[in-house]
Amino acid sequence: MKKIYRYLSYMLLFCHFVAVAQKKAATPIVIKSLVTDENGRPISDATIYGNEGVAFSKTDSDGRFTISIPDLGDLLVEAPGFESAVFKSGEYSNQETLTLQKSPFQFGQRDAVNIAFGKIKKGNLVNAVSVLGPNELRRFDNTQSISSALTGLIPGMLGSANIRGIGSPMFVVDGLPRDVSTLNLSEVEQISVLKDINAAILYGNDAVNGVVLVTTKRGQAYKKQINATAFYGISRPSALPEYLSSADYMELYNEARLNDGLGIQYSPTMIQNFRNGNSYRYPSIDYYSSDYLKKIKPFSRAMVDFSGGNNVATYYSNIGWTQTGSLYNFGEGKSMKSNVFNVRGNIDLKVNHWIKSALDAVIVLNDNNQPQGSFFANAATLRPNLYAPLLPISLIDPENAILKGRKNDVDGAYLIGGTAAYLTGPIASGYAGGENRQLQRTFSFNNRIDFDLNQAVQGLAFHTNLSFDYLTLYDQFISNTYAVYEPVWAETEDRIVNIRKYGEDVRTGTQNVGNASYRRRIGFYGLLDYNRTFDDVHQVSGSALAYLTNDKLQGDIQGNKNANLGLRLAYGFKNKYLVDFSSAFVNSVKLPPRNRTAFSPSLGLAWVMSAEDFMASASFINYLKIRASAGILNSDNGISGFYNYHERYAGSGSYSWYEGTRSRAGVVPMNGGNDNLAFEKRRELNVGFESILWNNRLSLDANVFTSVYSDQITRPQSIYPSYFTTFIPYQNFDENAYHGAELGLSYRERWGDFSLVVGANVLYANSEVKKRDELYASSNRNRTGHPVDARFGLATEGFFNSRSDIADHEPQAFGTVKPGDLKYKDQNGDGIIDANDELRIGRSQAPFSYGLNLRLSYKNLTLFARGNGRMGADGELSNNYFWVDGDDKYSTFVLNRWTEATQATATFPRLSSIANTNNYRSSDFWLYRDNFFVVDRLQLTYEIPVKVSNKWHTRAFSVFADVSNLGMFSKYRQVKELNIGSEPQYRSYSLGLNISF
Repeated sequence: MKKIYRYLSYMLLFCHFVAVAQKKAATPIVIKSLVTDENGRPISDATIYGNEGVAFSKTDSDGRFTISIPDLGDLLVEAPGFESAVFKSGEYSNQETLTLQKSPFQFGQRDAVNIAFGKIKKGNLVNAVSVLGPNELRRFDNTQSISSALTGLIPGMLGSANIRGIGSPMFVVDGLPRDVSTLNLSEVEQISVLKDINAAILYGNDAVNGVVLVTTKRGQAYKKQINATAFYGISRPSALPEYLSSADYMELYNEARLNDGLGIQYSPTMIQNFRNGNSYRYPSIDYYSSDYLKKIKPFSRAMVDFSGGNNVATYYSNIGWTQTGSLYNFGEGKSMKSNVFNVRGNIDLKVNHWIKSALDAVIVLNDNNQPQGSFFANAATLRPNLYAPLLPISLIDPENAILKGRKNDVDGAYLIGGTAAYLTGPIASGYAGGENRQLQRTFSFNNRIDFDLNQAVQGLAFHTNLSFDYLTLYDQFISNTYAVYEPVWAETEDRIVNIRKYGEDVRTGTQNVGNASYRRRIGFYGLLDYNRTFDDVHQVSGSALAYLTNDKLQGDIQGNKNANLGLRLAYGFKNKYLVDFSSAFVNSVKLPPRNRTAFSPSLGLAWVMSAEDFMASASFINYLKIRASAGILNSDNGISGFYNYHERYAGSGSYSWYEGTRSRAGVVPMNGGNDNLAFEKRRELNVGFESILWNNRLSLDANVFTSVYSDQITRPQSIYPSYFTTFIPYQNFDENAYHGAELGLSYRERWGDFSLVVGANVLYANSEVKKRDELYASSNRNRTGHPVDARFGLATEGFFNSRSDIADHEPQAFGTVKPGDLKYKDQNGDGIIDANDELRIGRSQAPFSYGLNLRLSYKNLTLFARGNGRMGADGELSNNYFWVDGDDKYSTFVLNRWTEATQATATFPRLSSIANTNNYRSSDFWLYRDNFFVVDRLQLTYEIPVKVSNKWHTRAFSVFADVSNLGMFSKYRQVKELNIGSEPQYRSYSLGLNISF
């Protein structure tokens, strides 16, 4: 923590001295002037930047300002609601007026929206596109990740990586596909979510589920800025598993054995000893207790970005450092920390009057330090009574030869415990196993070149973009071997009379490297672009595109290739009637040669109805746009593997011949060939509107959509004879349909010093299997006609409470059934309960999802809150915390198990010490209604008054306190917040500050 503060202090002092030094670098020239609008009205709170942004000033209530600059250079003037303007030295002097033009509604400088391979003014958008501006969000919400920003804030998003419930979208950063997990939100200028085919189609194959377009920040000419953010916080586990103590476990395990007709394993005396006896002799290990886990772990982050430039070159740079502490409270893990260091540099150069270039480079270094071993996986499986992880040396005869010969102990007070069956363990590895550094290195590079061909053809331009990404991941570890000791206890007293040693203590000090992997991605596009407006009425634009990417993981033979040609033609009449024809000529190396290309067309239409004369009487409607789009996208995104169209063969054992003296490897078919294999298809229709009402107080954005995914590739078993088996070829066969509606709204209001902004969005997304390769003996098992995410299983009718109850019920084909086992319903009436009695019992994906956000401000104090919720899905309790049989570890979840005494109130089947294939299978017994609402973020921000911050030589200064994952409202909150076998979910609190120079 001290290092973080020291690093932050140096960084802020550096920024401060740079800013102050720049102000004092030369004898200043004092400029006094006035900023007005076109009608001569003064503009207050306008910002004036001089000396390329080093000097700045603000206008007062009369629109007047004073600024000191070293020479008569250019001035940049900005004001909310107005177009920013650059004034040359000859355009201003003392007492002269600087005039700003009011921003045209939906067509101003700040209304540029990033779309596929270009930008467009918001008023000319035809497609279903939602836009998020992180700069405004991060003023009051210190969220750091893109996934967090997408959750609950974007209409049509289900979570952070699913558009309209259809599937994972394609993520694009600065024009080409990239992983966004290493990207900080502070680096991002805009996020555009392209939801319909017409918006996303230029990206071809991989855009079949939509596109999330992330655009990073660029420098702005004449506006030098230094922004710093720092915060420190703690994370507390939201929930931890609760397992039974040794004595309770042993009692219930005895009960399980009796249920199975076996004798008890633990005597009452032994159980009592484990309940009250010496904790080293009779251990009861709770791996989630404070002995092994802290209640909190710290985290901190410091970031600074620099931007600026002039009309020749601009730059943006972001540097960040994140440190996260450890939850472990023992051994090597107690003091371990993980660090992430990131550097980004974006440079834009004006080579000459018709060529511009941009160079972007990113480095992310991630060092995740952990002790050896898999603590949380072991904590979920190791029973509490197995052995004591530590043995007190004080209980051992000091003259014991094995003890005296030891090479390793814990703090001079303990030996590492174990048995012949448990030579390693999570606690032992944490103390003596060494450390493991998981190292991830990410390098990204972009080069864009823009050619302005306006001199040859007015409105014509050519753009190129080349990207290269390389990610490497490997473990750097010191792996020690260590001895464990098993005690031999005295019969009549708690004293260790001897110890058995297993293994040897060897600390080589050698650093090893292993588990290495890499990912390499190359992308390129060339774009010929035309954009021209004739007579201020007819806006004509078009784009011709060549695009390709190659994404290769370690072990891939070919990598994932995506290449296509694109064509976009657009026309607008008076910004009122808009047409967009976008298409892609896609290519796939996964299909047979004659079917490797396909044409994917789409059409979008929009009508700004509020611009019509007949809408003039509807004074409450400030803006209304109706839009519709349709398209067909051919894609190979869902095709796994290559050469599925070939007859493929594989080895299968060996065959002997010549009286067994010789043999040859066998060959069997993997699949039949199909030269007609073709692209999968998505057909979509989207209808929506965008509206602004009541003097811009209320904004609405809504869409109704329907999509059909057809010709999905599978190996249809049902249309071939049963003896075909491995000869069956891949075919375009399955079909799914998706439909739904989405609504986003925002309401703004102000009362004096109070202001309120409320946002909400709702998504209804349903699906249906239209065609599926299936031929079940019972129609209740058919997936056709049900949601794509439907859960299938058995319907339960409670527990068997007696042997007569079992005798009177249809037999169940899942092993021997006893009282306390689950009773299933015979769905098909064949007199036996087996897999043919499965039916739809629920669904895994919520058809209804929603997000809420609120911003309430009083003067300089702002409270921000946001959350998201879902309704209509069914969760399943199916991991080893809930499905317990054999010698599994027992959780508190099993306490209300079925017994003779509790059969009327039991909520869990009888316990069994052998595998129970009857109870632990998919059924409605294990489902729960997964409705919830989560308060994701809560933040209180205070912005220091500008007059005060300026005295500190800063442009802006704010402090904040925030909470992440504040709370969940759900009947099954404890289940949903629980992680089994992995690190827990966290609730985090932090304090921080933002400074701008």
